Amino acid sequence: TELNVDQVTYTTDAGEFVTYQVVPNFKRLGPRVGKLMPKLKAAFQEADGAAMLAELTQTNQSSLTIEGQLIPLDQDDVEVRLQANEGWAAAQGPQAVIVLATELTPELIRSGLARDVNRLVQDRRKELDLERSDSIELNLVTESDDLKQAILENSDYLMGETLATHLGDQEPSGALAVKECNVGDGKLQIFIKVTGEVDA
Repeated sequence: TELNVDQVTYTTDAGEFVTYQVVPNFKRLGPRVGKLMPKLKAAFQEADGAAMLAELTQTNQSSLTIEGQLIPLDQDDVEVRLQANEGWAAAQGPQAVIVLATELTPELIRSGLARDVNRLVQDRRKELDLERSDSIELNLVTESDDLKQAILENSDYLMGETLATHLGDQEPSGALAVKECNVGDGKLQIFIKVTGEVDA
C-alpha cells in the first residue's frame, strides 16, 4: 500500500493526538496482589496512562496504592494501549509515536488526483517508448471541473514529473495518438508530443 504524506511535523507532546491506556498484566500481577486484583484493575482505569508510561519509560518503575498498600510496577507489569483521537490514526514505536491525519480535505483529494494523472502520463510515455530524457508537450483534456482544478493547482508538479515543456487543456494538432483514461469520477484524454531531449 502506498502512503502519500503531504506534510510532516515533529512534536514532543503526542497528547494532542493520542490517549494512552495502561492495563495490568494479569498473569504477572495476579499472584502478587491476590484479592486486590479487582481494585487494582479499577485503579488502572482511573490512572493517567500518559504519566505512568512516561514514568515507566524514564525509570522503569511506577506504582499504585490500593487500600493503603503500595503496589510497585515495572514495564513487564503493564500493557500500554494506544488510542488515536478522533480524526487521527496512530502507531507506537520504540522511539516515537507516528500519527496521521485521516481527514481528506478537498485540496488533498485534488492532490491525489494529480498523482493519478502523473502515473497515467508516465504509463503513456512507456507505451510510446519514449526515452527518460525526452521532453514533451502535454495536453490533458477533461470535462470534469474537479480534475481541471486538480491539474491547474498541481501544474508545476505535473510538468516537472513528466518533463513537459508545455501543459495545455485543449486537443492539439500533431500530437501522438490520444489515450483515454478514467481518473476519479472523470474522464481524461492524454495528448503527448515529443519536443526533444532534456539536457543532462
